[in-house]
Amino acid sequence: MMQTAPTAERLTTVVADGDSLRYYPAYDLPGRSLLPPQAPAAERARAQLLMVQRVGGGLTIGDTHEYDEPFAFDLDSDAYDHLQARAESLLGAPIPPVRRRWAGVYSEISTGSAVYHRSEPEPGVVLVTGPGGRGMTCAPAIAEETFR
Repeated sequence: MMQTAPTAERLTTVVADGDSLRYYPAYDLPGRSLLPPQAPAAERARAQLLMVQRVGGGLTIGDTHEYDEPFAFDLDSDAYDHLQARAESLLGAPIPPVRRRWAGVYSEISTGSAVYHRSEPEPGVVLVTGPGGRGMTCAPAIAEETFR
């Protein structure tokens, strides 16, 4: 993932590219087999472009996935270059300078049929974990279910 400096342009929606269709069971439809091959850097990193504007105007851009342990401790520049190029292609202009980069581990719940784990270990304390790489797109629904 990366975060850019603020941009004067307003991004009014979350942007995702077609590579998002490759990874999630909900998109396992006949048309998925018609997607063109991924760029090699994207395939190696299981990359998909997800882009959202932060409150301060910067863009959060990602995303790569690594599921096999042991997880790498470093960041793959080829994957970031690919995501930056995809973002610029979809925006039609260069993105602002990148200010931060980070890698995370996507904790996934592995038992039962739940998409994530939610419990209340103490009164007034709600624990939510395990949505994996679905957190960015599922966060509004998880929040709605959690804070009714």
